[in-house]
Amino acid sequence: MKPIPFLSAAVALGLVACDTINAPISGGDFNPLLPPGSGTRLADTPVPLKPGDHVRAVVDNSAFFKQLPQGDSDADKTLPLDTPMKVIRIAGTYLQVELDSSGEVGYVPSVMVADRNARPTPATASPAAVQVYPPPAPLPAVDPAGLPPEGAIPTVMDPAGE
Repeated sequence: MKPIPFLSAAVALGLVACDTINAPISGGDFNPLLPPGSGTRLADTPVPLKPGDHVRAVVDNSAFFKQLPQGDSDADKTLPLDTPMKVIRIAGTYLQVELDSSGEVGYVPSVMVADRNARPTPATASPAAVQVYPPPAPLPAVDPAGLPPEGAIPTVMDPAGE
């Protein structure tokens, strides 16, 4: 008896028995959009918006659709940053909203809005908030005659003149 056909049959049977090998992974709270090592789980995300909430656009040129978009629809218009609006209903990943300024009703992607009272996170830290450790030493005073300061390390000069 040759062991090769028996071994091949065992491997084939094992792969067929593994029904979930091609199935999508479901469950868990892993979010691939978070930076590595952030430790934030999906349960830690902010409370979702609900009808009646007042929101604002957090992206300049936020897409605004008059009808619920299907597929690759183009936006009917764009909204400037901080445009105030009120959520009417939630339609999947879109919110049906009423614009505070004109009363116009339409749909915006939910990722382009946030609670009106939520403070925006700064894109960069303020230079005043950065602390250098150890503090830099004060620069020596510059001599008007152009001489190096007292105790300065002399410049290395090549005696050959090169």
